[in-house]
Amino acid sequence: MKYITVIALLLSALTLTAQNNPDAILGKWESSEKNLIVEVYKQHNNFQARIIWFNNPGNLLPETDIKNPDKDLRSRKIVGMDVLSGLEYNAKQNRWTGGKIYDCTSGHTWSATVWLASPDELNVRGFYLVRWLGKTMLFTKAD
Repeated sequence: MKYITVIALLLSALTLTAQNNPDAILGKWESSEKNLIVEVYKQHNNFQARIIWFNNPGNLLPETDIKNPDKDLRSRKIVGMDVLSGLEYNAKQNRWTGGKIYDCTSGHTWSATVWLASPDELNVRGFYLVRWLGKTMLFTKAD
């Protein structure tokens, strides 16, 4: 019983940390595949993320946004590009919602929701229309 109480208190502390700190997602995050680092930053009341590093062994991926539906943006560099925008912190849901995530490998933009699994684990869910039609990516806090 003592262990259950300790676990419950720890989970409550994690939840309260995020609820009391909408800025908890700010900083650098590395993908679980270790091939991408993004930096989450705040602009006005919205949270955004840009690619600051990606591993491209053998130059298999293009260095520019060649799949973008806007022909004028196809020459922009992947590194430095905003890929997540418009997130707002929702204290009731303990999530950052209402965002858009851009997939430069396909040129598609999806709806996005972000939440902390722990102070060092960030989940990013990109989806189409409803949350269960999507994919969740895991990021860990980067140095």
